[in-house]
Amino acid sequence: MDEKTKSNIENLWNYLCLKNEPIKSECIMGLGSILDTVPKQCAELYHKGYGEYIIFTGNCGKGTEGIINKTEAEIFKRIAMEAGVPEEKILIETEATNTYENFNYSLKVLAGIGLSPKSFLIVGKPYQERRALNIAEISLANNTFSIAPNNISFSEFLEYVTKNSLMSLEDVINELVSEINICLLAPKYGIQKKSDIPTEVLKSYRELCNAGYTKYLITDDKINKILAKWQEEANINKK
Repeated sequence: MDEKTKSNIENLWNYLCLKNEPIKSECIMGLGSILDTVPKQCAELYHKGYGEYIIFTGNCGKGTEGIINKTEAEIFKRIAMEAGVPEEKILIETEATNTYENFNYSLKVLAGIGLSPKSFLIVGKPYQERRALNIAEISLANNTFSIAPNNISFSEFLEYVTKNSLMSLEDVINELVSEINICLLAPKYGIQKKSDIPTEVLKSYRELCNAGYTKYLITDDKINKILAKWQEEANINKK
């Protein structure tokens, strides 16, 4: 990897990964992905008293579709149980295919069993932290919440995912670029709150796009299709 590419990646990584502290909450929410670090971190936080129970959310997304034979939520539940979390303290949501759905479908599952937690601790991929925050600011506007930090450098993360054959360097860069892409587009549709993106980060984003890291970029058309799907679901639920 040349120095320019490395610098651009670091700019995106440092912007997307938040440096904050977790807050004790009623519910720990684990956002689905291919990373087993998420359920392990959820289990650790549960054992430390940061949540009364855990909900894992996720069907399959771009990183797991065609790779796993169970839903992300089901796999995460097994890992958390292996880490000592009692089964009765774990809930799952198995339909979500993106982060926005993770939040909103989880709230429906919780409401469906009579739970209405007032506080959430969100756990996801390191570079998903900013998007999780921006979505939570809308989806959890009536609740208190915090995003659990991963506190891992890009080089440490890359070594972990490549060593365990979870993601390639190309996968990671493409996902980092897509996170900025979503931060730019999604706020226009009320899916997540707008956040200020530093000029330096935008420059790095454009340079990585120009270098061909565009695999996971979304468009307005794709967002409109997703919105149409959610509207159809809402209409069905009204019947």
